[in-house]
Amino acid sequence: MTQTLIGNPLNHGMPPLLSLHVAASAGHPAAEVIAHWARDYLCAPHPELGRNGPMCPFVPVALMKKLMFATVYENDDLDIDAIKVILLREMERFIELDPVSGNEAQLKSLMVLFPRVAETQVGELIEAAQADLQLHFVPNGLMVGEFHAGPPDKRGLWNPEFRPLYSPIPMLVIRHMVPTDILFLKDSPRLFHEYARIYGNAVPERFRGHFEEAAQRFEMTITSQDHVHAAPRITEVLNTAKVLYSVRRHDDFEQPIRTPADFADALGYDLSRITKTLFLKGRVGARHYLVVCGMDKRIDLHSLAAKLDEGRLEMASLSELRDLVGYPPTSVTPIAVPDIPVFVDETLFSHATILTGAGVPRVEIELAPTDLRTLCNAQPLSLTAATQSASAYHPSK
Repeated sequence: MTQTLIGNPLNHGMPPLLSLHVAASAGHPAAEVIAHWARDYLCAPHPELGRNGPMCPFVPVALMKKLMFATVYENDDLDIDAIKVILLREMERFIELDPVSGNEAQLKSLMVLFPRVAETQVGELIEAAQADLQLHFVPNGLMVGEFHAGPPDKRGLWNPEFRPLYSPIPMLVIRHMVPTDILFLKDSPRLFHEYARIYGNAVPERFRGHFEEAAQRFEMTITSQDHVHAAPRITEVLNTAKVLYSVRRHDDFEQPIRTPADFADALGYDLSRITKTLFLKGRVGARHYLVVCGMDKRIDLHSLAAKLDEGRLEMASLSELRDLVGYPPTSVTPIAVPDIPVFVDETLFSHATILTGAGVPRVEIELAPTDLRTLCNAQPLSLTAATQSASAYHPSK
């Protein structure tokens, strides 16, 4: 199992980040157990699951793409407050891991392992911490899930008699929110409100009844089912400017959309037409920028910093994304984001249309790149490919 350090966390008391993938060798005994569990349990069918296919359909692809990570806390004197502090720090590390935006970011997960938490303590530590932490994670478009050998009393989506959150080692798992998480959030007014804020009514039809029931119970207004399923502030800007655009929902396609390549294939487009928007800031002057490029391109931050007269560029923090941009990490777009300079890779203007985030996970806006430039007062820029991923430039928090 290869060790990948992000921002040199060891200097801040954080254990190394371990990449779990199909061909990995073991780097820690607990992580080795979890690597085998991911392959043998999550990637396999289960007779009590209630549907065909693996336990989690995203895991086989995530393992292949090396987007599952683990970190191990071997403390034997942890209390619930210490666990919550650990998870909030790991949340920032998770957000900084590549990929930071787009479809593939939704495959990313970080398993925070606590091998020394006894089975008799999982309720008062792991489960209680998870319940409190959701109030911090969900507003940021993230989920934190509890796993242990109990297993937790959380029921399966397709078989309510099945409890799928089994793990041989107690852990809390960080991942991006997906539309089906309505089932985990519908019973809390605070969490359901945050879900509705992020997704609007872009809920899979199978779970629409849960959404409408919760909205009625919590006395929330439900937008029309004919709504375009994008963030309202985005559609307001598009409609006011009378821009021609289409809304593309991943869940409207017959084939599963798990990666940008899946989305491009479903549309019959080249991958370069599916864009990502990076939210960057200058390390010295703390100026912020939104940079749009194709999913097939990595940005050379050194070169870009020179063009912007910045000494160094880095990814802005999750709190800055939430406060200044206001979109979930997997759904960032420059549309309807005032007062932040926008730069668009000039190669995008060779396409008739491109896809950008809709402010809602698993939904994209298709429009002409010239219209995107006009809407955002964006400046075309030559963005050269980098030799390493942007996460190499992420600072320690």
